[in-house]
Amino acid sequence: MTTTHDRSTDEANATDEASEPAASPTSNPTGHSQPGFEVPVGEDPAATCERCGRPFPTTMHRDLHLGEVHVEELTEREHERYEDAVEAETDELFVYHLKVIAALASMYAVLVLVYMVVLSL
Repeated sequence: MTTTHDRSTDEANATDEASEPAASPTSNPTGHSQPGFEVPVGEDPAATCERCGRPFPTTMHRDLHLGEVHVEELTEREHERYEDAVEAETDELFVYHLKVIAALASMYAVLVLVYMVVLSL
């Protein structure tokens, strides 16, 4: 049994949902549906996908996007750029991992030295 209070609450919730803007995907030049991407005011994207119009901060990000999202549509040159971008990303990730290991080792060494000083007191 639904009470008047329950019905008014349901109607209020339905009104709230209707008044909220829906997160609808935007259409792009190729007709693919994907969420819209906004570039901050005063900034220009370094690269834009020719197929879906998505902006990217670097050409490497665009090349990775092309190789992962638009695989079947790649030209030979785009495929080469994708392979180069994957290799560059792998190199960057390796350097990042080395930096993390160095930071952890340094923190561990400092912790051990501080512990040794505290124990000697």
